[in-house]
Amino acid sequence: MSTSNTQTTPGLVDFLERSGARYRAFDLGSQLRNLSKDQFARFDQGQPYPYPHLSHAWLILLLWNPEQREQHSIWFMKLPLDEQGGMPAAVMTDVLDRLYRSLATADPKERQRLLTDHPYQFTPPDNKMAALHARASRILGASPSAFYADAQRLLTKTGASEDWASIGLQGLFDVLERRSPADEQALTRQLPEIPDFARHQVLNALEHHKPGVALTERIIELGHQHQDVATRVAALRALSQSPATGLVEAFVSDSLNHFTDELDVVLAVLSRHPGLLANTDLALVALDRLAVLADTDGFNRVVQGLALQPGLSGLILQALRHPHRSEALASAIGHLINSTRTVQ
Repeated sequence: MSTSNTQTTPGLVDFLERSGARYRAFDLGSQLRNLSKDQFARFDQGQPYPYPHLSHAWLILLLWNPEQREQHSIWFMKLPLDEQGGMPAAVMTDVLDRLYRSLATADPKERQRLLTDHPYQFTPPDNKMAALHARASRILGASPSAFYADAQRLLTKTGASEDWASIGLQGLFDVLERRSPADEQALTRQLPEIPDFARHQVLNALEHHKPGVALTERIIELGHQHQDVATRVAALRALSQSPATGLVEAFVSDSLNHFTDELDVVLAVLSRHPGLLANTDLALVALDRLAVLADTDGFNRVVQGLALQPGLSGLILQALRHPHRSEALASAIGHLINSTRTVQ
């Protein structure tokens, strides 16, 4: 039985409103995504988290003083989810207790300790932190990093011949975050000319952004031209937030059909494109590849995570009942069901 807080009770939104701060919410699970106020409010009231990752909500809150934006803070909260994808009531109670105590104390050091020294705190890896800092600085109206100008020149100027190894990670994310339509057009033209190692960096960074249709088409073109696993995985990640879903779905299907023995490709599809698994045929191919290439524990972890994704709770049952399921997939699902029963 779910232990989520499903009642309309004071929660994180109520706390933030009482604090008087302006705020924005983000998800930083598999990639950086904006959380709309509606998404955040629904989760706050016990509904499933929209972007579960490894059975947790990787929630980021950016808060600032509306009169002085330089007075801001970033909260990192890795919140466990229940079997329905919501926040357990006990977790909500604990989080709120810590936040309200921080609001009540007059000691700034104690307030900072209460906001950061807790069991839900997490430290993102460098690339995610760079993506978050780039977005936060843009929202707050702050200047980009000192690496921005050089990175912009390298990424948007045709024939740039500078040392690509010197491109700063923060500069790369600042350029992608602040890119204008003209910058994106220039990046689309420049992308094939960038050395492989730097292009992989750019593609991996793009998973935190929404590439337009032309850039989506360029990434797919590069994925077809460079038939190596690293490029294909980087391209799949870069396309994870593209709005051109038809183009992306065709590329995902091609990736599964042409890289049949590459677990990294399968994992990139399942972790970065779970929404496409509503296509039962595509889901069946991806899960079959996972059943063949992953060990039992790996299969179980991935599938249990998928079951928390909005709209995918019935995915495993559909796969089990599908007339064209493979023996490997049927066996893997059987092991998963048995292991779940054993735990219960």
